[in-house]
Amino acid sequence: MKRLSFKYIAGALTLLGALLQACSGENGADGRDAEEVNVDSLATVIRAEVTETLWDTLYAKPYVDTVYKILFDNAFGTAWMDSTRQALVDSLKQADYDSLYAALYDSVYYDIYSQSVIKQLDAYKWTVKEGINLAFANQYPLMYKDYVNSSGDIYPVPVSVIVRNECPSAISIFDTEPCNWKKIMVKAWITDWTDTGSVSGIVNPDTTDVFAPPLTFDMAKAAKIKAPEKVNIQIRAYALENDHEILFYSASEPTTLYPVQVNGSELQGVKNRNWWYGVWVTPNMDSIPNILNDLKKKLPSGTVKVYQKYSDDETVAESSKRVVQAVYEVLQARKITYLQNNGAGGTGQKINYPIEVLRSRDGLCIETAVLFASILEALGMQVFIVNIPEHAFVGWRTDRNSNTLDFVETTLIGGSSTFAYANSSGIEKFNEQLDAGNFESGDAELIDIEAVREYGIVPNDIP
Repeated sequence: MKRLSFKYIAGALTLLGALLQACSGENGADGRDAEEVNVDSLATVIRAEVTETLWDTLYAKPYVDTVYKILFDNAFGTAWMDSTRQALVDSLKQADYDSLYAALYDSVYYDIYSQSVIKQLDAYKWTVKEGINLAFANQYPLMYKDYVNSSGDIYPVPVSVIVRNECPSAISIFDTEPCNWKKIMVKAWITDWTDTGSVSGIVNPDTTDVFAPPLTFDMAKAAKIKAPEKVNIQIRAYALENDHEILFYSASEPTTLYPVQVNGSELQGVKNRNWWYGVWVTPNMDSIPNILNDLKKKLPSGTVKVYQKYSDDETVAESSKRVVQAVYEVLQARKITYLQNNGAGGTGQKINYPIEVLRSRDGLCIETAVLFASILEALGMQVFIVNIPEHAFVGWRTDRNSNTLDFVETTLIGGSSTFAYANSSGIEKFNEQLDAGNFESGDAELIDIEAVREYGIVPNDIP
């Protein structure tokens, strides 16, 4: 519904004249003095004039009799007038006469209209994820795209509400107000942790829809927490009408944030679950320039060639292996200790990011793998994480888009083993899994980081 148009200016002037008359004292003194305002007369004038103006505004709408009845019964009842009189008196004392009509519109007409709009709307919580794993939080729109629950219902995370446009059945058009579609906006946020996510859409009469505003977390802050932290998700639902956001639902729902290093459990049905190791592969970490400088010192002519042949090599594959060897030796020189454990980044396991591994100078198998993969991706090589039962290491395409892969056992950077030994060890482990049929069964997997990026999984920005 739009604001009153220009043709109602005359009506507004008439209303102003009547108000001035109702608000004048017996001696003709200024009626804005609160002690001289005849509020009973004022109420009578407003009842007649505002009702007539509203009637004219709504005349072209369907079911005029019904709309008028609702406005009269709900808005101009005795209780409403009693609670509104003083506000109108106060507005007369504060407002210039030129702005009186606008003040009346905002305080009376819009209030009536807002109540009418939200009368047929209802909302309730649909999903609130009880535990938010910050490693994946900013990936949730992709991770849970098209996800449904066990009943086949749409199940967006981390938060969503259902909005219903309730239009009760009527025996005749005079029994209820007309039903119209409603434009809805739902907002959500976690104070001090996220931006305000919002989503909007249309809800038709006698229908429901799910609204799931996305939350974008501050990863710099997320990287600092070391233990689970309880927070509340704030949710608001608005009807968008007449250039206003009319609030009709508000909630504050509890959840728990888990540190960004935790490989948290996610709902069953998430596609390509192991691909999400890609958030730990961070080719833009701060240490990459220093590592690149060290690599140049180990390569012919101080140049890092990716999928290009060095003059001393016969094939691109040999040159690619030369680059990987240089990466191995640069990391080995940093004396990163391998920490043995059971599992390779299993559910609930803490996985430090490459920048953290470089700082602490120690790492689990999955941590040395994502560190090595981060550097190779930064160089532009097509790299794989080889995920096998209880272990992980790294592979790479020997030439761009080649189907031939080579491998390196990345945990050996923590000792005195040569690259040649680490290379042969990686090849041996891969062949063992291949011969056992584990890649076919799904017990082992080649996680192609290039495919991971094309799918939309991006690195976490960890300072």
